[in-house]
Amino acid sequence: MRRSDHGSVTIWVLGLSMLLLLFGGLALDYWRGLALQRELAAVADSAAVAGASGIDETIYRSTGDVVLDPDRARTLANAAVLWQDADVLDIDVAVTPDLVTVTLTGQVELGLLGVFVDQTEPVTVRASATATPVLIP
Repeated sequence: MRRSDHGSVTIWVLGLSMLLLLFGGLALDYWRGLALQRELAAVADSAAVAGASGIDETIYRSTGDVVLDPDRARTLANAAVLWQDADVLDIDVAVTPDLVTVTLTGQVELGLLGVFVDQTEPVTVRASATATPVLIP
């Protein structure tokens, strides 16, 4: 071994260790984000179904048409989200006469990857679901 080669193995090992930490952190944080997105999707789905059960009973009894009551549908969807105690940052419920769309937003705090990137902007995850009221005879 030449005298000029002393310490080069140490630098290579340090560099590879940093790369391993970077890719390990990326994989960990990616899976945490994916898990949160799946959780939000399940909560949004159940909230949309709950909101779709908020039909306007007065219209249904007088005409037989299945139309959503916007206030009731929003209340039921919001209550379903809050009841499930999910890690939700924002809830958006859009109601039309025959459709309920629930969009949930959450944030993932960076773990190991936070050492390498700026953490002023957390990773935002969104999931949405749509449901329509169905009358089963």
